[in-house]
Amino acid sequence: MSGTALMNRCLMALSRAGASVFRNNTGQGWAGKSFGLTAGQVYRAHGGERVILDARPLKAGLTTGSSDIIGFLTVEVTPEMVGAKVAVFLAPEVKDGTGRPTKDQLNFLDHVRRGGGIADVVRSEADAVALVEDAAKDIRGRACQ
Repeated sequence: MSGTALMNRCLMALSRAGASVFRNNTGQGWAGKSFGLTAGQVYRAHGGERVILDARPLKAGLTTGSSDIIGFLTVEVTPEMVGAKVAVFLAPEVKDGTGRPTKDQLNFLDHVRRGGGIADVVRSEADAVALVEDAAKDIRGRACQ
């Protein structure tokens, strides 16, 4: 299964498990003034090309190392916990096959966990669902102590 297919399957599985999730694409593009070229102009364009003047890099996504999927798991706060609902940040990093997370990705996952969020590497839909279900049980267990 391709990485994109696995990502989509994990997104659907997490949604079915009750999480609100979003694909977090990261990358860099270029921004600036642009103008169109037509065939035969200075750059020997074939039509449809764009040239960017005064180009500057534009980074997209949360941050370097941020997870492939971000979202939250709504946890109902029981009467013993004041009767409110809270959203717990969710950040699974999807890896297929033998793919390994980068140092930046491991740092992001650790930062989310230290902040009380749910974060880990997942390699299948079952891993993704287990991450959410185990975290929900753990959160409820800690809250009732």
